[in-house]
Amino acid sequence: MEPRNFLCGGVTVPGLVKQVDLDIQGTNQNIELKIECISKATAKNIPPVLLDLLEVAAYVYCADQRTRRGGDTLANMGESWRRDMRFTIPVRELAIWNTQEVKDALIETLGFLSDDAYSFDFVSPTKAFTEVQGYFDFEDADFTPDEVALFSGGVDSFSGAVQDLIGNKKKMVLVGHHSANQVVNVQKELVEQLRQRGLKDEFLYIPVTIHNKGQQAAEYTQRARSFLFACLGMVVAKTYKKNAFTFYENGVVGLNLPITKDVMGGRATRTTHPKVIRGFERIFSAVLQEPITISTPYQWDTKKEVILKLQANGVPELLGLTNSCTRPRTWIGNIRHCGVCSQCVDRRFGVLAAGIEAHDDASKYGVDLLTGARNDDQEFTMGAGYVRFAQEFRALPKKNFITEFPEITAAAKHLPGLTPDAAVDKIYELYQRHSGDVMGVIQKGLVEHQEELAARTLPPSSILAMNFNQSKLEPAPVADTMAQVKSFMDNLQAPVLEFFVDEMNQSIIFKGGFALTGADYNLVLALLPNFRTGKRNNAEIAYVRAPDLADALSMQEPSMRQAIGRTRAKVQEQLTVDLGIPFGPDDFIENKDRAGYRLAPALREVAGVADFR
Repeated sequence: MEPRNFLCGGVTVPGLVKQVDLDIQGTNQNIELKIECISKATAKNIPPVLLDLLEVAAYVYCADQRTRRGGDTLANMGESWRRDMRFTIPVRELAIWNTQEVKDALIETLGFLSDDAYSFDFVSPTKAFTEVQGYFDFEDADFTPDEVALFSGGVDSFSGAVQDLIGNKKKMVLVGHHSANQVVNVQKELVEQLRQRGLKDEFLYIPVTIHNKGQQAAEYTQRARSFLFACLGMVVAKTYKKNAFTFYENGVVGLNLPITKDVMGGRATRTTHPKVIRGFERIFSAVLQEPITISTPYQWDTKKEVILKLQANGVPELLGLTNSCTRPRTWIGNIRHCGVCSQCVDRRFGVLAAGIEAHDDASKYGVDLLTGARNDDQEFTMGAGYVRFAQEFRALPKKNFITEFPEITAAAKHLPGLTPDAAVDKIYELYQRHSGDVMGVIQKGLVEHQEELAARTLPPSSILAMNFNQSKLEPAPVADTMAQVKSFMDNLQAPVLEFFVDEMNQSIIFKGGFALTGADYNLVLALLPNFRTGKRNNAEIAYVRAPDLADALSMQEPSMRQAIGRTRAKVQEQLTVDLGIPFGPDDFIENKDRAGYRLAPALREVAGVADFR
């Protein structure tokens, strides 16, 4: 990865390559940051570290938009999907930002969120900072909320706002971010509808504008937007003396298991993944030096269940005003949803499953969910993959859940109040309900459109036609999509996993500093002789039989197998973050029925940490 160096706030570092200057203020300003409707009474004592947080978030978000991951094809994306993002940022509270705790929290959380490598150099300013008035538009009215929540204008955030305002009788501050007029107009229309229903004194809407000035986004994935949104929530919450705020997002989107083989790592968005939410809490707690909590009340709800809350609170007619489409530039005339992005597909399935499609005008979708033609390769793969995932998950036994989706271990231990095993059970049940919702919509659609299907008058690339003509919905090999998937995955997995055996300190060290010690070290040591013999002789690496390995470790065989599972999961999760490579469970320790265990042949042992590539 070639580094991209972002110099922020007017600082200079001579000799840096790929230098990009970003500034929120002054004659060289190329980022706009504005927060509306904050009361003077609450904003007058905003601590400097919160202004730092605002600026750091804005720089990270705008840099993400400016830096492409690759071309539009999977192959081109694979070549440069992961980026090396290096920031030099002036801050007011230098001592806080330069602590290892803050830097580690930023690097690890953002790395998992976006699949990029991050580094931060926080420095003293070379010019005066913007004061509070430079970012905030004030109004005089005082407001004392029960809760602060993020408000995007999508179904989930609006349903959450309705539930808390109407169902739970709370006073709310709703924080909305936008970089396009279409998005803020959606938010404002929903807010106006709530006011007209007698709620104008029960909430305060604070719209926030942050975007690159004079330049359109070069990268559409924008994984860092979630970090920006969370920082905005944190800043506003603290102005109201709150140590907590709320993210409304259904659990299926939050966990976001990959629906197709090419959607791995950060390609499957992690905007509200439990590990990311805990990472945000860690960042904010370190920066503010006090415990911070982020609530995700819809963690265990499907999209259908979230939508039904609008009906339960008496406002189903407002569903049609919400919007989560990721392609607002495609909106023309009455069209307000592209119908083909993942959010549109997910939304429409939820609406149909909830049975309140009368409140979600189908004519506002550019492509009908069930009967519309999906002729573009990516549109086809998204629609087909979404349904195929539901079909296969419905038939997936619980005992095979982690084997099929090992990435779920990264979420299971970051769900408060649950043991990892209990979390896995709840996640499995959540996806079973979601898959049942999707397949119920498909089955109903097949009945309703049976005459068109029999007459073959529906487009062959529509979801219903594909499902009607095949026992299992499979994305067709249109163009060279499958070859691109293979190329993309090859590019992601090209780096070789290297390790160093530090016998003096009894540890197995990997690039990035992660190390296995104790029982994990002893396990690798027991597998090492066969690995070294095979490598030395350029021969097949022999497996160690399970009983022999258990004896070597002085363990009972069931305990030994559990220990191996823990070690594999630990390596898989940590190195996926550290090295940006999507590891599978067999990429470190392989297991073969009746043969036993061995270190994966693709591993490379180095003589010292200086030899890591």
